[in-house]
Amino acid sequence: MKRLIGIICVVLALTLTMTAIAFADPSTVNTSVEGTATVDGTKDEAYDAATALEFVQKGSSNGGSEVLSDPIGRAYIINDSEYVYVWLEVYDDSLDQASANTYEQDSVEFFWMDNNSKYQIRVRYDGSISADTGSDWADKGAEFVAVITDNGFAVEAKFPITDVKDNQIEMTLQINACTDGSRDYTCYILGNDDADNAYQRTSRDTDYDVWWTLTLAGEFEDTRVETADLPMELTSDNYTTVQGLKIGAQAYGQENVTWSNWTSVGSYTSVGYGDSVDISWDYDAYTFNGLFTEENTNGWTVNPALAIQIQDDGYLQLPDDAQTGDTGDSARFTFTYSDITITAEGYDDIVISGDTVTTRWTIKEEGGWTSGTSKAVDLLAPIMEATGLDLQGVVEQYLPSMKNISFSLSFDAFELVYPEDIDAFLVELDAEDEEVLASLQEYIDRVDAAEEIINNEESTLEEMEDALDDAKKAANRSTKAAEGYPKAEAAAQELQDRVTELTATVEAAQAAAEPAEEDVVEEDSSADTSSSSSSSSSSTGVVVGIIIVIVVIVVVVVVVVVTGKKKKK
Repeated sequence: MKRLIGIICVVLALTLTMTAIAFADPSTVNTSVEGTATVDGTKDEAYDAATALEFVQKGSSNGGSEVLSDPIGRAYIINDSEYVYVWLEVYDDSLDQASANTYEQDSVEFFWMDNNSKYQIRVRYDGSISADTGSDWADKGAEFVAVITDNGFAVEAKFPITDVKDNQIEMTLQINACTDGSRDYTCYILGNDDADNAYQRTSRDTDYDVWWTLTLAGEFEDTRVETADLPMELTSDNYTTVQGLKIGAQAYGQENVTWSNWTSVGSYTSVGYGDSVDISWDYDAYTFNGLFTEENTNGWTVNPALAIQIQDDGYLQLPDDAQTGDTGDSARFTFTYSDITITAEGYDDIVISGDTVTTRWTIKEEGGWTSGTSKAVDLLAPIMEATGLDLQGVVEQYLPSMKNISFSLSFDAFELVYPEDIDAFLVELDAEDEEVLASLQEYIDRVDAAEEIINNEESTLEEMEDALDDAKKAANRSTKAAEGYPKAEAAAQELQDRVTELTATVEAAQAAAEPAEEDVVEEDSSADTSSSSSSSSSSTGVVVGIIIVIVVIVVVVVVVVVTGKKKKK
């Protein structure tokens, strides 16, 4: 009996285990084990206890989320008290580096956060390294090595443990599988197919939250710097900027094999802050003609982009000297798009649910184009799901039948500031404006007093100049005090205009007090004549003096000679 019960327990245990395996959802939370490795491309024993993470899932865009029958790579992750270590072997018997684009060369990419900023490091099979972001990776203590193996190539890496929250960090790994100078697809661990958008995530505040989470071995303090979820502080300087902002929307298509052939298939429409707009794009049988082909979808295996792009309308700017990989302005936008209705002849309407989105956009220089300033609402996947067509069927049957896309778009908030917040701010600003306006009275009084002196015919020029000097000081101080307050600024400008008129009056008085030009010339001539006479008299006196001296000398000499002759006799 005991033996029978034991057998039943074993069977039940196996059954439960198989059930768990059969119905377990793909997980994007992975667990590290404790260990330290030497980063030389060789798999150390420290990795033996780590779980093998198999790369079997193609990217959602770069491969259509296809799950491979066999993995093209395996990764092992360990960590010590300072660093995460990764050893990843890629199985590839045809290594390719023909493309000029580094992301289209056989390589592995590493993503992690440091102080809420993305590090994206690409290691090619030949060992060369490029940093899409995080060019100071070596200064941070990170190391990367690649070696050729019998199966393809292996990459080993270590990077610092940063941005810890609840003993976890966010990261992801990506394999770029390439042949003949182009990328066939990107590859990820199971359940992480959306990670081919990992490059678009610049911080935890941005869209594309597609990285997986690594639970660290050991105990770590939280070091993640959380960004404050607070609205922007409105000031008299920035509220007008907010009121003038716009976002826009357009539909577009792009083949994702070489990331080219970007084509607008819906005219650009913008909407102002606090406003809403209805959008409707009409189509005919030729709209999508030649946009997607068997060739540029890699034999109908790589899903192209067919989406609505909602984007910033010019607010986000890069520095003038921005280089590839540099970022510029960053801001949070909140907008709502209604249900999107797609109509096509011969098919039922397709409705894509609307949404309200708050997202941080950060503009980035990508080398001739920019990223990070838009959100894409995918149309292709819902079309395929609703119609049951594969990619080729959608391109050849559905798209030529499309007639219209319609929805509405509203620009709700900027930096979590809503139109009602600005309305409340303007009420406060008006009250403060009245107070500042009242405080300008002392400057108005000083200009009034100066005007009275300057316009008084009995005032001396010196009194007028002193009065003008005080009026200028009063007007300038009023301008500074009134900055940002419309009513006060208008009053201060009025004072400046009055001072301009007073200045003209004083300058006229100064000109009237100066001697005429003819008088100045005559006086100068007299001075010259007097100077000439004086000079002439002086010269004559000198000559006479010289003559007298000579005569005296001659007389003395004669006397001496005569006296000498008398003594000789």
